[in-house]
Amino acid sequence: MKKKQHIIMRILMRYSFLITLLIACKTFSQSYKGTIEKVQENGLHKIMLPLNIRAASTDNFNFLRIKNNKQQEVPYVLLYATDKTFSEFVPVEIASKNSIKDSVTSILIENKNAKKQDNITLKIANTKIIKSYTVYGSDNKKDWFGLIANKRLSYANKMNTTVLEKTIYFPLNDYKFLRIDFNDKYSLPINILEAGVYKSKFFTQEAVEVSDFTQEIRTIKEKKITQLKFTAKDAHKIDVISFDIATDFFLRKAKVIVTRTRNIKKRVETYDQVLDYFELNSKNINTFNFGNLNVKQFIIEIENQDNPPLNIEKVQFFQKPVHLIANLKAQEAYEVVVDTNLVKPSYDLGNFISNTTENIKKAFITEFTKLEAKNEKTTEEKMFWETKTFMWACIVLGGFFVVYFALSLLKDIDSEK
Repeated sequence: MKKKQHIIMRILMRYSFLITLLIACKTFSQSYKGTIEKVQENGLHKIMLPLNIRAASTDNFNFLRIKNNKQQEVPYVLLYATDKTFSEFVPVEIASKNSIKDSVTSILIENKNAKKQDNITLKIANTKIIKSYTVYGSDNKKDWFGLIANKRLSYANKMNTTVLEKTIYFPLNDYKFLRIDFNDKYSLPINILEAGVYKSKFFTQEAVEVSDFTQEIRTIKEKKITQLKFTAKDAHKIDVISFDIATDFFLRKAKVIVTRTRNIKKRVETYDQVLDYFELNSKNINTFNFGNLNVKQFIIEIENQDNPPLNIEKVQFFQKPVHLIANLKAQEAYEVVVDTNLVKPSYDLGNFISNTTENIKKAFITEFTKLEAKNEKTTEEKMFWETKTFMWACIVLGGFFVVYFALSLLKDIDSEK
């Protein structure tokens, strides 16, 4: 008898998973719609994707479509702030280059206009050498302050070119001078040919502030730590975190923690994952870049040791902008749709846009909302096989067949005995 019950349970669990999956596919698909303000001229237009669209799509733009008033798809091209295809390389003068044999190679880059910067691109003679480097900032070339330390550049030599490009990222700053020290103790020097930045001709790369997070702060004395917990209604991509700290002298280790779940055998386990480590320093601009933070909730944990907690006045989050370019007609109605059932589109437009494309105007998205069930096609407008009635009929019928086959299998077992 126990053996029979075990067989029935195995069959029901196996087939109920398929039924559950069918229900889940229907339940978790989500749709959103926004309006593009009518443009005044025919031609290419650039549209910055606002925070609510990026949150709705979870930064997966395969779900995004532009449609005209006939519900036809309008091709578009996505542009990222770091996309070199649509940007122009602007050289920056290397003020000096010094090398100490078997020790360090230093390059000095002058930021003449004291512009804010968070990266520099180096053109390097083809190599396979792996290098570690440290970046410093200064306003007078005497007092140097750390930006990042002991980062690594790895290379894959290319067959068809003699020059490699590598972009170094560091906290946003406006120091007048940057110094990059490459460690030559464990490998031969590399030949740095040129330095510069990529600037887009289509849009500014100013970061967009994400202000949807609420903050809770608590100090755990027995662990000698301070935890800052941030929570938002939707998940947001965060590229930059900036701290405003009123404490005079501090040097604290910190880390970003997110809560994850994983399946272990037949149970679901919750655990904390450390996404990144960084260091808060009163000598530095405490602004940090992150590449994998896109959640509704996370914690920043700061080690206090035997010091009093930091006086943190403000924490700001930013994301690098994402734009799209589409060919729009004057005074025609367009809408932006986000549907999690969609897959990545393939358009011809990307073959006709480059960093030499001109006369791209601006357009804006408004009234972006989530579609409720009542806004979708009514039951009368749908084919019968598209309705919920048909779906539930299939589920009930599937359940009937599962039970029928289970009973048939048990009869066969009895007859064999």
